[in-house]
Amino acid sequence: MRMTSRVREALKRAANKERRTLASLLDKIITDYLQEEGFLPGSELGEDRRRFPRHKTPLPAKAFFTAGDEVESYPSVIHDLSMGGVMVVFPKGSEIRFTSTGKLPQFEVSFELPRAGEQLRFGCDARHMRDTSSEIQVGATFSNVNEHDLQTLRNYLM
Repeated sequence: MRMTSRVREALKRAANKERRTLASLLDKIITDYLQEEGFLPGSELGEDRRRFPRHKTPLPAKAFFTAGDEVESYPSVIHDLSMGGVMVVFPKGSEIRFTSTGKLPQFEVSFELPRAGEQLRFGCDARHMRDTSSEIQVGATFSNVNEHDLQTLRNYLM
């Protein structure tokens, strides 16, 4: 794909900010544009690349990050949830800090499902981050999953 060096550098900065590869960012930009313009309805996208369907459900949550011997908790909101992971959102004014370089963080997220009546807690590996004007979005996959919590989540999502 031909482009000016100025555009290429801007794309690299945008990919770095969103913690994506340049190819992943270009795929997202092109797909979003084609969908918005009506050239690519959602049904033509084929099978979603995710192993599990996402469920949009705003849930209050707490995220726990370990720094050395200290564990810090931050209020957050889960925007979508699946059997494989979450999209966790932190308000822009929160004290949480991420850098745009280096390894993405591992953390734990704790939340209560409606009608479940118990706190669930999942280990998470951040896969991508996006800093918008109003919030910080972190997409993460589950790791170190407790079988009971996983079954409770499965029952809720079915």
